[in-house]
Amino acid sequence: MQRFTKIIAAAAGLAVVGAFGMALAQGDPIANRKANFKMMADAMKATKAVIDAGGPTAKAVPEAEKIVQVARVNPGHFPTGSDKGDTKALPEIWTNKADFEKKFANLEAEGAKLVMAAQGGDAKALGAQFGKVGGACKACHDVYRGK
Repeated sequence: MQRFTKIIAAAAGLAVVGAFGMALAQGDPIANRKANFKMMADAMKATKAVIDAGGPTAKAVPEAEKIVQVARVNPGHFPTGSDKGDTKALPEIWTNKADFEKKFANLEAEGAKLVMAAQGGDAKALGAQFGKVGGACKACHDVYRGK
């Protein structure tokens, strides 16, 4: 029964995140990606708080799922022409789109591992995987985000 409840809670969380992303998709791509990155930053902070507290790691599951969802949808919020305006996105995103998307795919994969680590109950393993997610974020920021 507890497993079923967790599955339902996870599905509901993803539905909310998905609906949020779909609602944003109809608007300004710069605003959309900023909102998604803010959601991901908040999820990273919440996950770090769980790690710092030593658990329970189950609290990090919905946060890790948000990271996966943002990594999945945010590449679509960088259409050609969305490099103008209030953005720190560097032109290299559009000149090296394949690598940019590869970095997001890596973030999504590392985020999925973060979900599994959170489900596993080991705060130390969660912390180790959290570092890998942070590294995936940094790999993209180092090349594609201005100061």
